[in-house]
Amino acid sequence: MKYVIVSDIHLKYFEDEEALERKLKVEAFFKSLIGKIDCLILAGDIFDLWIEWETVIIKNYFSTLKILSEIKDSGCKIIFLTGNHDFWLDKFLQTNIFVEIYHDFYESVVNEKRIFVSHGDLYTKNDIRYKIFRKVIRSFIVKGFCKILNPNIVLYLGNKISRSSRSRKIDDNLIKKKEQGLLLQARKLSENYDLIIFGHTHNPVKIELGNALYINCGDWIYHNSYCYFDEEVCELRTYDDV
Repeated sequence: MKYVIVSDIHLKYFEDEEALERKLKVEAFFKSLIGKIDCLILAGDIFDLWIEWETVIIKNYFSTLKILSEIKDSGCKIIFLTGNHDFWLDKFLQTNIFVEIYHDFYESVVNEKRIFVSHGDLYTKNDIRYKIFRKVIRSFIVKGFCKILNPNIVLYLGNKISRSSRSRKIDDNLIKKKEQGLLLQARKLSENYDLIIFGHTHNPVKIELGNALYINCGDWIYHNSYCYFDEEVCELRTYDDV
């Protein structure tokens, strides 16, 4: 069984040159997987924002969704874990592409290894404000309100609060807090799992925790990184279409 796990792509619905370049690279990567893997796990923040209206989808996501459908049609299982950007996943991916949706974590036994996959935003250290925000923004009240607004208004507001671009400078202390929290959680999980995989920090890492292995998938803003494992290897890889 061949698995690919990827996170933190942050595909944009308002595309500047950087975002378009990233989307083309991501789509080339996804096309390269067709017919070659058994399971694709999307570990959150694949889309910079996701919301479904009754009759509307975001047009700039269409080409990527088409490729995901081709991956599924090739016989590959697709699992989507919600992140802190694309948390409003509803029925569209399930009914049109037959993607399996998980909101907190996914666990399974693969190639005789117990695996645990989560986006990781639940495990950041000393981030009380975000955890409160997470509960509020995911509430059915906020979601329902956004669904009755004009899609252009919702996407405009989402673009204003999004902070995912190469130009954004992230405080080093914030990065350390995120990484410390995820590593601490990985150590706890290593008692029961052989492979723990997170995203969220945008920093690809591979750390041995006794008999277990912790991998952070990194991101596609800076690193174009992902996790690959089969019966023989488990490793971080970088995609380069040149």
